[in-house]
Amino acid sequence: MRFRAVLVDNAAMKDFLTTVNSLSKLSKECVMRITIRHVYFIIPDDDTGPRRPLVWCELPVNFYFREFNLEGVSHEQNEIYLGLSTAMLLKSLSTVKQNAKSLKVKLTNKQAPCLTLEMELTSTEGLQNRHLVHDIPVEVIGRKHWGEYAEPQFNDFHGFLQVSMQMPNLKPIKSIVERMKNMGHSLIVSATKFGKLSLRIKTDVVSLTAHFSNLGIESFAVAHNTELLENTNDADATEVNSVVTATIDIKKFLMFLAGMQLNNCRTTCSIVHGKMVKLSCEQPGALSLQCFFTEILI
Repeated sequence: MRFRAVLVDNAAMKDFLTTVNSLSKLSKECVMRITIRHVYFIIPDDDTGPRRPLVWCELPVNFYFREFNLEGVSHEQNEIYLGLSTAMLLKSLSTVKQNAKSLKVKLTNKQAPCLTLEMELTSTEGLQNRHLVHDIPVEVIGRKHWGEYAEPQFNDFHGFLQVSMQMPNLKPIKSIVERMKNMGHSLIVSATKFGKLSLRIKTDVVSLTAHFSNLGIESFAVAHNTELLENTNDADATEVNSVVTATIDIKKFLMFLAGMQLNNCRTTCSIVHGKMVKLSCEQPGALSLQCFFTEILI
């Protein structure tokens, strides 16, 4: 296996640093999947049970890298999966802010597998450029475990009531959810086809709801699931198909809000009734980050 990539554009290097900074706030560790067209950062859900991604971040190779050479595990499976520390990656990349001229990223073997970062820093005093090297220990993940890091498919919920809508400014939402977190561990996320988003916390002693109106609707699908509509008349079916709701872990939701420090991102919220909430941040052509929150039982 071989991997070597070079970044020379200053804006791309800073965007790469900002992305890793956000990922480091979401988890101490991640899986880096390297393919010929994209580099992915995957954060698995730490809950018990079958492993599944909590965060899926996708970076297009042609936006960030001037040079990109990859030889994966085989010709048919030209990919590499690496487990590494997001904190160490962020610390190593922080030097990029100091007038970096180039950043080389490559897979090396220095008694153990490492992701080696080589940075050339431009001198501001007419001296020779400085060169810094950081070695980050990595775990090479075998092919038999690749399936644990597959991208969750939102389309798997065909037939269920679901909605996708644009999110309002995340800062006031973060402030509200921080206060809600002190009152309970679960958050009820609801949305209607008329562009109304509601965040609710409900306990034995308090019920608090924050409403956000006039949000853009990207898609809305009524339920065709027979279990959901069983034993309902036409009026009840209309009511069932009017509000999409899922109950999720409030700490994980807040973790996402705290970690999102990406500029010029378009954020959407997708809900599958009683199943999942997906939050997506996108910079067209530069970044796609998705966070998946599965329904929890209260």
